[in-house]
Amino acid sequence: NFIYEAAISLRRNFVLADPLNLSMPFVALSMAIGTVWTTTQAIAFQTSIYFNKRIRSRVKDFGPAIVIMAFSALNTLPRIKKFGVPTLAVPTTFELAGGREFLVPLNTIPVSARLLCAFPAVLLTALFFMDQNISVRVINNPSNKLKKGPAYNLDMVALGIITAVLSMFGLPWMCGATVQSLNHLRSMTSYKLNTETNKIEIDEVTETRFTGFAAHALIALTIKGLAVLKYLPIPVVSGVFLYLGRKLMTGNSFFQRMRFAFADKKLLPDDNPIHVLGRKKMNMFTLLQILCLGGLWKFKQNSSTSIFFPGVIGLLIMLRSFILPKFLTEKELIALGDPSPTLN
Repeated sequence: NFIYEAAISLRRNFVLADPLNLSMPFVALSMAIGTVWTTTQAIAFQTSIYFNKRIRSRVKDFGPAIVIMAFSALNTLPRIKKFGVPTLAVPTTFELAGGREFLVPLNTIPVSARLLCAFPAVLLTALFFMDQNISVRVINNPSNKLKKGPAYNLDMVALGIITAVLSMFGLPWMCGATVQSLNHLRSMTSYKLNTETNKIEIDEVTETRFTGFAAHALIALTIKGLAVLKYLPIPVVSGVFLYLGRKLMTGNSFFQRMRFAFADKKLLPDDNPIHVLGRKKMNMFTLLQILCLGGLWKFKQNSSTSIFFPGVIGLLIMLRSFILPKFLTEKELIALGDPSPTLN
């Protein structure tokens, strides 16, 4: 979704380009690509040979923010500013859309309409439940070596209270975001080099609630910085989205299997799904995932059917839980990177 939104934004620059300023889309594209490349280099600096470990760690942590500020400053230079690269549109005053009141006047809605809202509310609840649990399940994966146990029920109680308060004020709902949560986890993780395998592995994770509260407090403070945010070029935001989307794809078994489809099986390890299932069976499973993803995406993008999105997710869960095990053994599912979930 990050890559899709970034691509749509960059494409819009070409489609709606001013005939008298055809250079702007290319400058915007260059900014986005430059943001992706410099952010990648800043993150990768941690594993370089330069300076000491502390400096490399600081560059990794604050590199993306520095990149954003650097490109924003670059866009203010006269030689670049003349191209008219679009920047964030921010309001001049602090108010809700349309100038409405903060508290939603629920009493003005007919009782019959309130009762009818119960049906989409059930679907929305299912969507919240799945989105939230997908994020926390990914974070609590044993491979992340977290020491504190999960608190799924407490998370849902907190999410329910937050959703109720946001609904009363007509503000956007929220739940655990997978990409942002993963990036937060990685920023709190220290790594070490395994001398036996010569690979970077997780050493420990600093588990604290402070960073979450602090990050959201700083987000709230951006209201006071609207005058500064208007200098942020939209292509730079697109570049950050491209980086986040690409980062999320790293290590994903689905994308790895797409690469393995064209790989020489002799050069792959014995536990590779090609050796466990065979190329044909592995490709059939990957093709099924592609079809499901395409259908799910089409369903989500259609405004008239998107409300039933949670129901489609439920059908995919049934497909994975009850139908696929009839055709694939647990050993094959593990090799495919999709082991059956446990109840603990």
